[in-house]
Amino acid sequence: MATPKYAPVKMPKSGVSINYSAKGKIPYVYHIGKGYRNAKGKPTSKKVLIGKFDHESGMLLPNDRYFEIYGEIPKIPNLEINSIRNFGNFFLLESILRDFKLDHILHNIFSEYSKKIMLMAIYTALEGNVLFYCDDWCEETYIGSDEPLTSQACSNILNVLTEEKRMEFFSAWAYAREQHEYLAYDVTSISSYSAGIDDLEYGYNRDGEKLPQINLGMYYGEDSMLPIFYCTYPGSINDKSHLRYMMRNNKRLNINKVKFVMDRGFFSKDNIEYMAQKAYPFMVAIPSHYKIAQTIIKKHGEEVKSSRHQIECTGIKALAIEDTSHYNFRSNIHLYYSAEKAVDEERKFLYNLAKREQAVKSGEDPKIKEKFFSLVENPDGSRDIQRDYKAIDQHLGRLGYFLIMTTDFRKTSSETLNIYRTKDVVEKCFDNLKNELDMKRLRVHSSETTDGKIFIAFLGLILRAHIYNILGSYIRENNLSVKKVLIELRKIKVVKTSTGFLMRNPLTKKQRDILAAFGKFEDDIDKRLAELSAL
Repeated sequence: MATPKYAPVKMPKSGVSINYSAKGKIPYVYHIGKGYRNAKGKPTSKKVLIGKFDHESGMLLPNDRYFEIYGEIPKIPNLEINSIRNFGNFFLLESILRDFKLDHILHNIFSEYSKKIMLMAIYTALEGNVLFYCDDWCEETYIGSDEPLTSQACSNILNVLTEEKRMEFFSAWAYAREQHEYLAYDVTSISSYSAGIDDLEYGYNRDGEKLPQINLGMYYGEDSMLPIFYCTYPGSINDKSHLRYMMRNNKRLNINKVKFVMDRGFFSKDNIEYMAQKAYPFMVAIPSHYKIAQTIIKKHGEEVKSSRHQIECTGIKALAIEDTSHYNFRSNIHLYYSAEKAVDEERKFLYNLAKREQAVKSGEDPKIKEKFFSLVENPDGSRDIQRDYKAIDQHLGRLGYFLIMTTDFRKTSSETLNIYRTKDVVEKCFDNLKNELDMKRLRVHSSETTDGKIFIAFLGLILRAHIYNILGSYIRENNLSVKKVLIELRKIKVVKTSTGFLMRNPLTKKQRDILAAFGKFEDDIDKRLAELSAL
């Protein structure tokens, strides 16, 4: 493949040497200048980099210094431009799919549709879920094919992404992941105006929208930090009820050596006893209003405040308590206390209490029965608030605590807390799905198309999650976003002449740094362009 700036030239017959890069991949060509003795008296010579050696053609791919030494710049024949297309962001996302072997997995399951499914996933990761504009994107992007992926073709593909095929994919993808990592489990909802989606029902809407919805439960790897599996279900079913149904897929997906971490919304006697019965190690937060939480806080609340239980550099104190009396299995309950959390919760509680009292006293809220105060009607018609200080003090005494139940006895309180906190990545995952991939609203009119579109979005989510995993520190340090990173890579263009000659623009330092984080370099771009042009 030609360099983006100059046509290949013949290798000089003498006066040059070839030195390979540190990784042994790139053959750099140097011009050997006049010899001399250095400060130590050793014979040496001045070497100037003049380009790279192309093994396939036996030619030199020159740089500017070559022409300073050897003379006139040769003209590239027939530079009539056929097209200028984006390539850098497509190159990175396609490389991620190939590195994860997702191209092989998709080909094995979807055969002739696999390449188009990959294109749709890349498009969704870059542009969102409105597939109507996919053909425009194909025309603007060098994908190695002049056949655009039309919106009609996208619709046809969505209909072949059946549940059987999707489950086959999830099984292969789950097998390819880290087998012993914790899986974070959480649920989100996606709203729609459509009337043709079977699972679309009214229920608890996490976005506060007064629309019917479908619920989407997802497994997310704690170590790999990648989405592993999702399952949709009717919007009226609450999260606790669906957990057991979700876990019934584990055997079908060969998810065996797995541990789960979940927030307090999934805590119930049925759920935790089901997981214990199935021998799934788990971590789950215990809601503070449960009897088990109140019993442990009452018994060990003062003990955990001792400095001996301090988790260093966190401001949090912790105590592990083995429990066998509340449920039909043995567990470790980690009791945590944060003085900062207690102060913050007390401030919010007293503010809201005063606000509620004022609303009741003024008659703005007719509800009189309250847990922490009562309304007193005076003979003159005025109203007074009488606080129940015993109830208030009992409530304040439970602030600052939080509890995590686990059946993993090998983890310390500090390790358990760290694992539980990293489950927040699944919340970022949902944020990406609904905002960056534009899946907050379903713009489809049938259950089959809905299922296919969510599957494509799931593939796009894998791509964006991996980019953030690799570039997280770089993104935060440079005040960037995944979107801005992909826009920067989009500036890497490919020029195609009427004779089929391909050129790309030189990479900026920022572009080289981004690609290097993924182990990709300029030679990798040139190699992939050569492969695509040969298709």
